[in-house]
Amino acid sequence: MKCPACGKWNRAGLPHCVYCATELPDDAYGVHGVPAWQLELKQEKPKSYIRVDDSGTAETTDDPRDTLAAEMVSLRDRKVSGEEKQRILRANSVARGMAPSGRSVRTSSNRSTFFSSYDDNPETTLRPVDPELMEEEVKPGARRVYSARYRTTYETATQDSIYSQSAPTEVTGIHKPDEGQTVYDGYLDTSEYIPPYDRPSAYERFSGDSHIHHKPRRNRGRRLLRTLLLTMLVSGIVLLSIALVPKLFAPSGEDDTPKATVSPTIRNDLAAHTITIPGEENQRIMIRELHMTAIVTGGVATFDIPDHMWYDDYLDYLQETMTVTVSPFLVSDTGTQTPLEQLTYEIDIPLSPIELSTPDGPYQVVSTALYTIQFYVREGSTVTINGEDYSDLVNTEGGKVSYNATVQPIGENHFEIVVRSQYCRENSLTVTLYREKQEIPLDLASDIGNTSSDETRYMTVRATTLPGAVVKVLSPYTDLDITNVDIDGSFSFRAVFDKIGDNTIIITADYPNKKQTRVEHKVYYVPNIDIYSRKAWDIVSQYTDLMDNIELRKSQSQIYVCKGTITSIETTKPQRAFMNVGTEESPLLIYVENASKTEWEVGKVYDLYADAYGMYNSKPWLIVRYTYLKDQPR
Repeated sequence: MKCPACGKWNRAGLPHCVYCATELPDDAYGVHGVPAWQLELKQEKPKSYIRVDDSGTAETTDDPRDTLAAEMVSLRDRKVSGEEKQRILRANSVARGMAPSGRSVRTSSNRSTFFSSYDDNPETTLRPVDPELMEEEVKPGARRVYSARYRTTYETATQDSIYSQSAPTEVTGIHKPDEGQTVYDGYLDTSEYIPPYDRPSAYERFSGDSHIHHKPRRNRGRRLLRTLLLTMLVSGIVLLSIALVPKLFAPSGEDDTPKATVSPTIRNDLAAHTITIPGEENQRIMIRELHMTAIVTGGVATFDIPDHMWYDDYLDYLQETMTVTVSPFLVSDTGTQTPLEQLTYEIDIPLSPIELSTPDGPYQVVSTALYTIQFYVREGSTVTINGEDYSDLVNTEGGKVSYNATVQPIGENHFEIVVRSQYCRENSLTVTLYREKQEIPLDLASDIGNTSSDETRYMTVRATTLPGAVVKVLSPYTDLDITNVDIDGSFSFRAVFDKIGDNTIIITADYPNKKQTRVEHKVYYVPNIDIYSRKAWDIVSQYTDLMDNIELRKSQSQIYVCKGTITSIETTKPQRAFMNVGTEESPLLIYVENASKTEWEVGKVYDLYADAYGMYNSKPWLIVRYTYLKDQPR
């Protein structure tokens, strides 16, 4: 039957689907609750069934239950016809005077069978009786019938005493019945029904005066069942003993006594542990180490202990964990303190948080004598850099720290930052700034910036070098002034920013018999929003043009305004995401990289001002300079 819910095939006759447990229709297992196999007993032609396995392979077969039902009907018919034939045979025997005529005779077992008697006559279930009990006269020459008392006289088997068919090899002897045994119509009645599968190999029927008989074997299935039941009984007793004996010998009430517990929790956004100690109502329990007292309410006294209370007085926290022990005491009304069981648990001591912002990693190659290191710590933290206290640099708005590092042209310059925050153990971070060694000194002025938003796209650059050195500017520039190079080594020029974003200023200095010095300095240039937004094109109307001329628009730093919803965040540092600038019915996706000061969130609607950068996954890639929430004033 095919399940109407999951569509998979089930075996005929099941009320529910074996895959999803859905109730199958009534016609799946019969009509009005009648099983299908019973209805099929009335059909002359067996049904064919199409069976489909999980892989979809179909096979047409007959249901074995149909065959079984047909055999059961045939057995009943043969049973009834056989008994009718036996009545006729017995009647003929009585007429010849060869059998008792007062009672009906059956050679089958008198035990309950699957089919009842043909005419439900209890007389047909009786055994042959002794001749002494019969009142009718027996004709001369009739065969004597003996009662069933299982007394036999065994004789050695001979070839003549075996059936006309060849005797089984298991037959070891034949015997003649004693006077107490019952013999009727060539059968030796054993008074016990032996099923065909458990009958002895020696055939019980005999011919003439010779008989083959073996003592009937008992049912092996019964012996096996008794053995199995006995084994299960013994196993149950053993398991029950294992479960109950320890409890019988265990001290009384050991498992029922309430125990004190310690569980981790959070209090005021800080790690803590909750201790519950059982007691009687209104009792006072004190923890001596912390001088804390609690009243028993609801059967327990509860203590919420912040973890930092255990190490606030320590100056240095070198270990990651700490094992603490509390000693609770029961305090009576008179002030008597009764010690209770001590509790021991372990706490974690967190590191002071520190997050590096600039540079991107702990190792950075620089070309200027001054470099700004920026990082974030928890507000109120103590900060030291190379052993000097710079805690006053901690910004109360977010814990931002900006440190101007002096970088010498000696290769690696190390700056060790040590942070100590409240309720945390000390944390440290080392930032390495690499500045190449210089045979010809060349330093930019300390006031040169890393960003610019000048409308003219210019930045004045001042620098110093070895007096008499030859100075060259390899990046776009104008107004180079080298009049004082031979006097004090100072010079200046105006750097020109030819693109939006990062622009690199490159300067070289040469001197006879000395290695050339090269300095590179990056400046992030973005015009202010008033100037930047004036040149913005609508991304939706210019989407096709951008896709067809992506390299040209990139070289021109073409600006676009993108209004839509952030659908997914792909990376976090830098933040990159997909944005839908179309509609839900007709989506139009672009890939945007966040270079603004606003962090995006998935599902929010923004107005982005960005310039072309390239392609990503067959979508235009833009660098966002300014971010505004929808309808936010510019």
